Amino acid sequence: MGCQLIFRITGLMIGLALSFSNGAVAGDAPGELLREGSKPPELLLDGENGGKLDGTPWDYRNYLGRIHLIFYVDPDERSDGEALENALDAQKFKIGQVDSSAIVNMKATALPNFMIGITLSAKQKKFPTTTYAKDFTKYLVKEWGLKDDAYNFIILNQKGELIYRKTGKPTPEEVNALVELIKKNLVVAHEKPKI
Repeated sequence: MGCQLIFRITGLMIGLALSFSNGAVAGDAPGELLREGSKPPELLLDGENGGKLDGTPWDYRNYLGRIHLIFYVDPDERSDGEALENALDAQKFKIGQVDSSAIVNMKATALPNFMIGITLSAKQKKFPTTTYAKDFTKYLVKEWGLKDDAYNFIILNQKGELIYRKTGKPTPEEVNALVELIKKNLVVAHEKPKI
């Protein structure tokens, strides 16, 4: 057990070093809007821009006080995150400590909306505590600088600050490092931070 812990911590340190080298966040490019330690620009996914599957608006600020995992996915690239999704699901994080949102970039694919709807319904059954939403206008690409036509994954801490960002398929080492990063940042918040 002790060796396993050492390997996990070493993997975490290597993964974080690679992801956060020189203060940059994995996937960073000049002009991107999300920076480590900062809050994303305020954004409401609603109306013509999209929203949750039930038709209500999606706003990351509704998840303050908890670790928030955000998957922003081109449906054609959804398989890039399967290992990460399964590893996170296996952790069985307590509801109220870690929340997740899966937002589908609907304009990034030629797949018909009804087919995406069928897939989202199946995902909702597999991951019932995840909030699913649709982005009809690439709103998060424009407002947060997320990569279009890609699998994007970000982690916000309890204050809504970015602690990790990844674009594309994570390696097994990165998946392990992400799980450890989430565990490290789990803090029971006594009150919801103010918006």
